[in-house]
Amino acid sequence: MEIIVQKFGGSSVANTEKLKRVCTHITKEVKEGKKVVAVVSAQGKTTDKLIEEEMEITKKPSKREHDVLVSVGEQITIAKLSMLLKELGYDSISYLGWQVPIITDSNFGDANIKKVRKRENFKIIS
Repeated sequence: MEIIVQKFGGSSVANTEKLKRVCTHITKEVKEGKKVVAVVSAQGKTTDKLIEEEMEITKKPSKREHDVLVSVGEQITIAKLSMLLKELGYDSISYLGWQVPIITDSNFGDANIKKVRKRENFKIIS
């Protein structure tokens, strides 16, 4: 079975209606017999808002803590997307990068993927 990766940016997942459109793209591929891995950004201006709040605390945040903070927006999106897919009758589960696991270098703010480890019990939407 073919596995495809679909990436959806912040404007394409900005609200519930747009998330539903993303579900349409995902489920179309599943109906064609493909396994789908969806990668999503934070919704709309979520990252901008988090950075504004960060700047209220410090003008020089550590790159590591900055990455931790802005990842929160993506976590919200993956949970909502998985919930919507389940409502449509599709078996879905959200994963964070470390749960897959996707291994990156330590260049916080500009990391590169070094390896994606195979996981025996990794579940892909079907």
